[in-house]
Amino acid sequence: MKKTYISLLFCLVSLLLKAASSVRLTPIPSLPQLPVSAIHRIFQDSEGIMWYGTVNGLCRDDGYQVDVIRSDIHTPGLLRNNLVQSISEDAKGRIWFGTDAGAYILDKTDRQVTPLDPERLQGSAVYSIRKTSDGCMWLATDNRLIRYDASGRHQKTYSLYDPEGKPSWMAGFCESRQKEILINLGREGIYRYDRKRDTFIHYADPPAERNLTYFVQDCTHNYFWIGTSGNGALLFNPSAPKDSLYTYSPLPVNSMGEKEGNILYLAQDNNDGTLWMTTRSSLIAMRYDEKKRQLVQTGFRLPAEYGSMLNEIYKDKNGALWVSSFDGKSFIVHFAEDAPEEYPLPALAQRVKSQPAIMALSDAGEGKLWISQERTGLGLYDLQHNRVSLYPDFPSLTRLSLGTIKLMSEARREGNVWVIPEGENLIYEFRREDMQIVHIRTLSLPSPKPDEYFTQTYEDEHGTLWAGTNHGLYTFNLQKRQWHILCDTLGQVSCIKEDKRGNLWIGTTDKGLYRQSKTDNCQRIVPSLPITCLSLQEDTCVWIGTQEGGVYALHVKTGQLTDHTWLCGLTGNVVNQLEYDVYGHLWIDTNQKLIEYNPKNHSFSTYLTTDNSLLLHRFIPTALCKGHDGRIYLGGIPGICAVTPSARLDQPSPETPTFLTGIDVMGLPRNWKDQLTLQPDEYSLEIHFSSLDYLNAGKIRYAYRMDGLDKEWNYTTEGQPVAVYKHLPKGNYVFEVKATDGYGVWSDKITRIHIKRLPAFYQTGWAMAFYLLLIVGGIYAGIRFYLRRMKQENEELYADSTELMKMRSYLNGNQQDVHPEVQISDREFASLDKMLLDNILKAVEDNLSEPDFDVQHLAEKVNMSRSTLTRKLKAITGLTPLEYIRRVKMQHACRMLKDSHTTVNEVALALGYYNRKYFTACFKEEYGLTPSEYQKKQEQEGISESKEG
Repeated sequence: MKKTYISLLFCLVSLLLKAASSVRLTPIPSLPQLPVSAIHRIFQDSEGIMWYGTVNGLCRDDGYQVDVIRSDIHTPGLLRNNLVQSISEDAKGRIWFGTDAGAYILDKTDRQVTPLDPERLQGSAVYSIRKTSDGCMWLATDNRLIRYDASGRHQKTYSLYDPEGKPSWMAGFCESRQKEILINLGREGIYRYDRKRDTFIHYADPPAERNLTYFVQDCTHNYFWIGTSGNGALLFNPSAPKDSLYTYSPLPVNSMGEKEGNILYLAQDNNDGTLWMTTRSSLIAMRYDEKKRQLVQTGFRLPAEYGSMLNEIYKDKNGALWVSSFDGKSFIVHFAEDAPEEYPLPALAQRVKSQPAIMALSDAGEGKLWISQERTGLGLYDLQHNRVSLYPDFPSLTRLSLGTIKLMSEARREGNVWVIPEGENLIYEFRREDMQIVHIRTLSLPSPKPDEYFTQTYEDEHGTLWAGTNHGLYTFNLQKRQWHILCDTLGQVSCIKEDKRGNLWIGTTDKGLYRQSKTDNCQRIVPSLPITCLSLQEDTCVWIGTQEGGVYALHVKTGQLTDHTWLCGLTGNVVNQLEYDVYGHLWIDTNQKLIEYNPKNHSFSTYLTTDNSLLLHRFIPTALCKGHDGRIYLGGIPGICAVTPSARLDQPSPETPTFLTGIDVMGLPRNWKDQLTLQPDEYSLEIHFSSLDYLNAGKIRYAYRMDGLDKEWNYTTEGQPVAVYKHLPKGNYVFEVKATDGYGVWSDKITRIHIKRLPAFYQTGWAMAFYLLLIVGGIYAGIRFYLRRMKQENEELYADSTELMKMRSYLNGNQQDVHPEVQISDREFASLDKMLLDNILKAVEDNLSEPDFDVQHLAEKVNMSRSTLTRKLKAITGLTPLEYIRRVKMQHACRMLKDSHTTVNEVALALGYYNRKYFTACFKEEYGLTPSEYQKKQEQEGISESKEG
């Protein structure tokens, strides 16, 4: 209940602080991609894509990538003139654009550009194109207003002349909410289109000055706002009496203090009805005062960086105003209810003669802040009345070391602060008395280690000051004025926080996270993390920021450490400070980014120093504090910003659509509608997408997957909305993509496109059937060959068996004739074996010198199959045919080597061995001696026999 009351009170304070929405200016993000920096025309189509007219073509911007339609070396002759003067869209979604030499229609589906009505428009500058609710397209050129239907067919040309018959021109075109079409002819007044008579009839005389320019209807009322070329903006009320049709207002003043009455373009915002006008020298904002019945200029002033030569002002679907500039950056005017409140600190800037650089902050109460200004030191600043006090203003403080202060912490006494001079063994306490700085006390360690200095302080509710140094942790009893060493081996203490139970959480840069309870000694909870900052979520969670850019949540009860680094959009930059607000959101400060993170749904909002969303263009790591009003105060260059927490990140997920903005196949653009078909030789695919949120384009994340290929979602980094598939396999797929909103909340709306990659001929079903047929045929042929071979071998075996049986029968038959009672003996079979061996030996000896004589040749010589020969020879001799051939050759070699006049080479050649080494190896394997050794041995034996004889 208490928390609910605090939240309600905080919401009330927030509403009081936000009396009006803040105006923000942001350069058009895609400016660096444009062919020229100057923009003439701006238009948003029905899909939300932005189009720009420049002197060098028509530009299409999806928030990340710019495509240019023009005549150049890639598309010569596409346009007769590249200067684009006007842009619109027809009912079919095609883009119509006018140039200095005619008009064209761009079909967005295939990017084809077609000249419009060349006979009438060729060579004419088309300076205005408008679509009306009936689908007609109205083109203004020279002194003509031409009407076309949505297909581009000419319907009628309306010639524009003044009462004297001189050619005139259309200065403004407006279709009212009542579907009434009005135009103004600069010096002839306002005309209304009569649909029945198909002509324009005079509607209202011009003001006395006869110098009307652009005009628009008021957002809520039926009257109109009309610009003039010298008298500012007029209120035109068709219902008023003729003598009071126009209401004049005081001329606005430009940024140089000069009255400015030359109005070029007008637009009224949806925020509070402010009328925005581009003039010859600036952008001016005026608001209609109902009581005074006139326009009153607001306090808005255009910064010089955006130039002074402005052109068109265009309101997009979200109510943002796009302003084109010739001599500066074209930019977007947008409105943010949650924009930080900015304090440029003018009194400080005047005192130090340079821009503020706030190094440390602490709330001093009553709208005042303790500050430390770089190179100046300690001070007080009154944000409400822009007053400043610096320590040199007080003589008693000049002897203190207050020139370089980067660490402050709030004391328990209201308005007091603890201050640590950088790199010193000193702690000061100061009290604020209005804008007076009063020194209370100075503390220092009585026996510090060499080079020991203070790094952090925290005062608890019991009157104890906890002080961290670059070596350890100490306490100082404010009542007894005594120091106590808790632990002097912790290394550098980077932060100290106390939970509701009185436990102290101490972060160190080298040794991780420690907890100091009321009873126990200092206990290490998380080792090794290089901690820079801590924040406590009541008593349930300790948030940890690290030097390496990580953010972790330590759950106190379970001790579980959860990594939130990626979930909150961090990319490795050091986390300087963490603060937890009343909505349960974590504020994360880095050098160039401030993140508001909602741990419940992982949504986050980002403030960047680089996108003009903040006054500050640099955050100072030590300059952040939570104010008594619940706001987060950030110091930096050039001032202070105060951010008000809100419940915006607790909203349900939005229906943020994602649009496919481009598809490249094999590196070339490809058109598509509901389905994309790729040919067999097209395998490389790039798909570009965008949520068309131009202001938050750098913050939005995307997730995509190719259903049928990807099992999980692929997440892109910020600002890189492209999916790349280098080798997409054949098949049918569904590409899906979704996005977050600007706060990082994922949308449930998924965009899909069906993609089919056709198979090559060799991958088709017919090819697969053919391959299967070949495989089956091959298997069948193999099996058939195997069966035939087995049959042949069986027949040979049967023939051999039959032959043996016939011989046995023959011999047995002869025996039966002589001695019928006696069976044939085995001697006859031995003689048969001898006959076979004689034939084999003869065949081998007849071919001793043939090197290619092998087993197959031997089988043929003896009229046997190779297998039969092998089986029989193995059974008779125990040798294979190859071993038998070599045995016969080696025996002949022995005989030949007995002749001492025969050389080893001659013997080898005679036996068919052309490789002497191989012959020698075979001989040695057979007899254990080389041929030469064998020949010498034979000679010695011959000599011995001769001597004995």
